Amino acid sequence: MQGMHIKMFRRFKTRPHVGFVVLVAALAVFAGCVTDGKVKPALVVQKPSMAKAHSVERLEDGREGFIIMEVSHMDEASRRYFERAVAMLNDKEYGQAIDLLEKVIEQSPGVTAPYIDMAIACEQVGKLEQAEEHLKTALRLFPEHPVACNEYGLLYRKTGRFAEARAIYEKAIAHFPDYYPVHRNLGILCDLYLNDLACALEHYEMYSEAWPEDKQVKSWIADLRARLGREKIMGSIP
Repeated sequence: MQGMHIKMFRRFKTRPHVGFVVLVAALAVFAGCVTDGKVKPALVVQKPSMAKAHSVERLEDGREGFIIMEVSHMDEASRRYFERAVAMLNDKEYGQAIDLLEKVIEQSPGVTAPYIDMAIACEQVGKLEQAEEHLKTALRLFPEHPVACNEYGLLYRKTGRFAEARAIYEKAIAHFPDYYPVHRNLGILCDLYLNDLACALEHYEMYSEAWPEDKQVKSWIADLRARLGREKIMGSIP
């Protein structure tokens, strides 16, 4: 596992509704290149317009994704810009995505998804300070946003701030323990960067229980158990 670089890429779609926006997070896993491990996007569920707070709801047992609801508004023009920006992100046209997302943010400054996608695009073109500012804004709007926390953890890790990465992953897990991509990334952080093997095993196992199709993580679990077993044996030798 040494040298493995994992990046959780976030894609958002929006569907306008009276009084708030429903955001659907679809996740794809990258490990240097795209793997075949994917999480299916959540379905959009109509909710009553009396919603008064941000919320994240798990579908079924969490394996199919999450619905992230926000008390905010995105008009039709912003929604079209946003959908085009998402398409640009998927095509790795990051500069064009940034231009479109700037328009969305100007017109719909209270919605978190454009800031998170902007952070992803900025990170891809090496604008790490701008990426961090956009994540800070998303978290000001929705302090426990699990996707924003996950992205911020990845940025912290990339810039060598491992303690901060762990703290923000743990913050996300404290509020949304079934948002399993964070468990995967916390496991990687503990395994490869903090040398906390017990932490790594705990979170790999929690992730694997929710997403058993990820064979890569299963192999990491087996490797960790073997390493922990060897450490236990070595520790018992006088």
